[in-house]
Amino acid sequence: MRYNCGKYKIAVAIFAGGRSVRMGKPKESLTTGDGRTFLERICDEAGACTRTCICGKYLSVRRGQTAGADGFTTVEDDYDDIGPLGGLIPVLRRVKEDGMDAVLAVAVDMVKYDRYEIEGICSAYSGEDILLPRTSDGRAHPLAGIYSVKILKRALMNAKEGKYRMTDLQGEDIRTGYYDTPSDAAYININRPQDLSAV
Repeated sequence: MRYNCGKYKIAVAIFAGGRSVRMGKPKESLTTGDGRTFLERICDEAGACTRTCICGKYLSVRRGQTAGADGFTTVEDDYDDIGPLGGLIPVLRRVKEDGMDAVLAVAVDMVKYDRYEIEGICSAYSGEDILLPRTSDGRAHPLAGIYSVKILKRALMNAKEGKYRMTDLQGEDIRTGYYDTPSDAAYININRPQDLSAV
């Protein structure tokens, strides 16, 4: 379902395809303090924005992964084991086919990321090729950034050349902007079992 979302049609894609050997099981199935899984929680937050700033909802998964979410279109990775870029490419292709301008790519393990961050970065978007959130320490966070469908060609070229980091998408010919977040805590992701105490 699409909504009238303003000048730019921005979709959200939850990236649930990552594997975590250290966590002992897929991150999307870990539970938060309120009993919801990581995937359920972030999908609830994104879903709350569909009437304000999000025009489409997608779930990026590994090939063969069975994760799903109500109201989200599942998009499988094009590549195995190249990280988030392998999920971003088919998501960009799909949102472009669906008439969107850009996609907000959010990692499933950012357990404090919420609807206010989604609304904040979406309202800051002004057609950049990439818009990255930046925390008070000056760090940019590519797994909560907005990517224009215009960078699909660059993403495909990078995958072919073995440049798999999301930061490799930036360059002189790519217009990159920054959204200075008011909430550093939203950008903490869970990478180790002991980090679950923060959830």
